[in-house]
Amino acid sequence: MNDKQLAPGLQRRLLARTMVNLRTSFTWAWLDTKCQYRRSRIGPLWETINVAVMVSGLALVTSGLFGGNIGDLIGYVGLGIIVWSAISTLVIEGCSTFVRNTGQILSSNVSIDLYVGRTVSKAFIIFAHHLALYLVGLAFGLVPLTWVSVLAIPGILLLFLNGTFVVTILAFICARYRDLELIIRNLLQVAFMVTPVFWNYQLIGAHRKFIVDYNILFYFIQVVRMPLLGEVPSVQIYLVAIGTTVVTFFVAALTYYKMRRRLAFFL
Repeated sequence: MNDKQLAPGLQRRLLARTMVNLRTSFTWAWLDTKCQYRRSRIGPLWETINVAVMVSGLALVTSGLFGGNIGDLIGYVGLGIIVWSAISTLVIEGCSTFVRNTGQILSSNVSIDLYVGRTVSKAFIIFAHHLALYLVGLAFGLVPLTWVSVLAIPGILLLFLNGTFVVTILAFICARYRDLELIIRNLLQVAFMVTPVFWNYQLIGAHRKFIVDYNILFYFIQVVRMPLLGEVPSVQIYLVAIGTTVVTFFVAALTYYKMRRRLAFFL
């Protein structure tokens, strides 16, 4: 049997393994979420309530400082906070992915891909709970529902696909250099302030546009937020998001290839 005959069988086995790993990762993440809120009356919905309170406060402050209709601001700020929460969860949880599972990694032969998938799946579950606020906004007419809203689906896929590669990179590097996690947490707080999550990027002066133009996080927020607000993202937004995802894929693949065999020594 030649290589051409073996290739389809190998591809099917790899696809089957990937699907099993995805299902296992999601199951682990779902159990993690349930255990985290064990004995709580409303469980993960506490996260949704926290986001709702934060959105209300920021929308009120933003309308007071910059003006504008608070009803419109709630939709803009709310979706910005929801997407930002997903980004920050992927980054923060990604930093501690392997360190948090040190015992299991050292005492079992489970593929380390599952730990990355577990982190990403948990971030997606939390994101889905937060997205319930969008349905509330629809019910009260705070956000529109048009055919453009469907474009949020590829945006969400891009966000979490890129997040998977970012988690892989951070998990390895932060396992090797433990202080890096604390540095990233502090930088993330600064990034929240300079990223147009709750403030309108169109209000800044031309000489300060670079704050937005060179902010990768802004493009990933817009690729999800704009469709849900009834706006079609520009080609530039998609190109930057896709280009960033391709770059992070190659960096993640290189990091995985270089560091996976030494992971046990890092832990």
